[in-house]
Amino acid sequence: MNTSFNPVRLFRTARLAAALGLALMPAMSLAQEAPAQRTEQVVVGQETTPTRIVLVEWRIKKGREDEFLKYWSEQATIADRSGLISEFLSRVEDQKQFPWMVWNLDPRWTTFVNVGFWRDGADFQQQIGRFINNAKPPLDFEAQKRRRVLVAPERWRVGGTPLVISDHPAVR
Repeated sequence: MNTSFNPVRLFRTARLAAALGLALMPAMSLAQEAPAQRTEQVVVGQETTPTRIVLVEWRIKKGREDEFLKYWSEQATIADRSGLISEFLSRVEDQKQFPWMVWNLDPRWTTFVNVGFWRDGADFQQQIGRFINNAKPPLDFEAQKRRRVLVAPERWRVGGTPLVISDHPAVR
């Protein structure tokens, strides 16, 4: 087992792990000023990382999944991706097929999970977080309001499998 820290592999693995996915943010058409380019690098063997992961659980009304996917792909876009490492929106697999899953899923809706990996929390706040309004009611296709959490990696491991390197064809 290779225990050395490789930042390139960490970010590639982070993108793949994001396929566990949770979605977020309302559509944004506001012009945003790009933050200054950063030059800091993750040091090999570093015990902490500024990387932050945003998880969003979407609860979508049965039969409205395509409407939601269109919204996420075309309206809930990220105009400034300079701090985004990668983001994956994923549909939860069937517990009958994978009985080891213990996440409590409600059969009244379809659950999607979005996982977004960000360079740091400040990037997420500047590029997305400041536009989030938790007082807004759920969108028409949502069975319940989405849930969000920002997490800070405590430990990580990196595999040898390559990540996807381009956007899904339906995503803007």
